[in-house]
Amino acid sequence: MKINIIKRSAAIQITLLFAIVVTIASCNKALPEATPVVYPPVNNVTSTIGALISTDTSYSFFLDAATKTGLITQLNDTNSVFTVFLPDNNAFRVSGIPSLAVLNAYPPTVLGGIVSYAIIPGRQYLSTNIPSAFPNIQLPTTINIGQLPGTTINLQLFTFPSNSATGFYDNNIPVVKPDILARNGVIQVVAAIVAPPSQVLKSAIYSNPDLTFFKAAIARADSGEVGLNKLDSLLGYPVTNMTVLAPNDTAFQSLIFGTIYGYLLQQGYPQAAAAQTATQLSSSPAVFSNPLLFSALSAATVKGILAYHFLATDSGAGFQPNIRVFSNNFSSTPSFYTTLINTVVPVHPGILVNATFAGPFVTGLTFTGLGTFPPGGAPYSGTPANAVSLDNHEVNGVYYVIDKVLLPQ
Repeated sequence: MKINIIKRSAAIQITLLFAIVVTIASCNKALPEATPVVYPPVNNVTSTIGALISTDTSYSFFLDAATKTGLITQLNDTNSVFTVFLPDNNAFRVSGIPSLAVLNAYPPTVLGGIVSYAIIPGRQYLSTNIPSAFPNIQLPTTINIGQLPGTTINLQLFTFPSNSATGFYDNNIPVVKPDILARNGVIQVVAAIVAPPSQVLKSAIYSNPDLTFFKAAIARADSGEVGLNKLDSLLGYPVTNMTVLAPNDTAFQSLIFGTIYGYLLQQGYPQAAAAQTATQLSSSPAVFSNPLLFSALSAATVKGILAYHFLATDSGAGFQPNIRVFSNNFSSTPSFYTTLINTVVPVHPGILVNATFAGPFVTGLTFTGLGTFPPGGAPYSGTPANAVSLDNHEVNGVYYVIDKVLLPQ
């Protein structure tokens, strides 16, 4: 496969990213750290958030979790202010927790995570305070998970509210009852539990049994790289925001079969033998570590393909994978999004993305690459990749499993 943009991808450097994220903790759109508010009350309401939850039976699931973890005391504090993206009982049921008995079976650490991730301390955010411009703002929750490998600072988990024509969201979960005012802040009732992330992208992707080729491709792409120039290091770095499109194993097998088949024909193999050999070699992710195929699957070629699957924006220091895009943030009108390929080709149009909505919920998401396989088709004329797994939310970003490998040229 001879793709000029891909061959130039050896110049893609990601070291600068880490200098940026250490300094600014890699925000989508960060707000200044909020200052706790004391008297007078935030709103002309007598009941605190805790009191409202305690007296409204539609919040009994959340109340039970907050009480068991001791967090209800915090929500009754009249010397502080909070925004709570609160799941009501129906939201718990939608999320697979049908009763208080089931809820009580969860360990306190799980309950504490649900409640703590819902609470934004230090400021009241009404729906009108959340901008409609993308990227989303990111707000600190009350979860501090301490230090993770790769950083020397305590890591606070963030949540990402947004406003758009399709609705008001926290991450990818719609807000169904906005702006319920209390003495010490505001409740935003969400349609389902907004679950906190529990691992970094590297751990999540590498443990996914349908992404074994993607993992092997990263190892091939990182050949010869050191330290922070590795995509592997990028996926494991916790203090950033990323959006990764991860082709599943079937998608990679299809591309690799065609690549090897064409390569073997060029080497003089008969068609039947080439097809048989290509089928055998493309059946295992070990294909990326086979030295006999390094000329067909060079590190630069593989890195260029993978770079096209990391969304990136130019924030003034060159294109960086610094943006966390949930499915509801994509447009229902086909729109282009730039990628790490733009670090070497700034004018590259990027990936064409189209979201399908049913009300506030995304029911389908497609990604179309510039290139086609075999080469020769018109730009963006190939069959789109479908997202077969949406909004896999992790500490340092979100990833989508897609059913086709996208080509930048």
